[in-house]
Amino acid sequence: MREEIRLITREEAFKRAERIKKEYELIHGVEFEIYSRYLPPDVLLPTQGELSEAKLLVVLQEIKHGYDAPIIVIECRGKYYVIDGHHRAFALRKLGFPEIEAIILKPKRDITLGIAETVKRRGLRGLDDIKIVRD
Repeated sequence: MREEIRLITREEAFKRAERIKKEYELIHGVEFEIYSRYLPPDVLLPTQGELSEAKLLVVLQEIKHGYDAPIIVIECRGKYYVIDGHHRAFALRKLGFPEIEAIILKPKRDITLGIAETVKRRGLRGLDDIKIVRD
């Protein structure tokens, strides 16, 4: 039996961003600022290479009915790495949205992000590099 797909709410996205901020501050030993901004989909770098087709279909449907939870990204060295919200970002791009609301976490000084290497190794250059898989 397939488990129910539950989408994060707008409020939960902001709480999750705060939790991720604290985790990254502990890991990297540097403070992060947090702010919201609309970003064009072309600047987003995914940190995962596959998405669930079933969840993507739910997200697409919900966006058409007003679903608006922002994605969470880390800004580092001028790049925007998607940490949370890959299905939302992919769906909004496919629906033709010119901008995507993002909660941005940015280190207050230069750091090396492990995810940057992972993204490079996987050859992920943008949202179009994500594969949709059937579950």
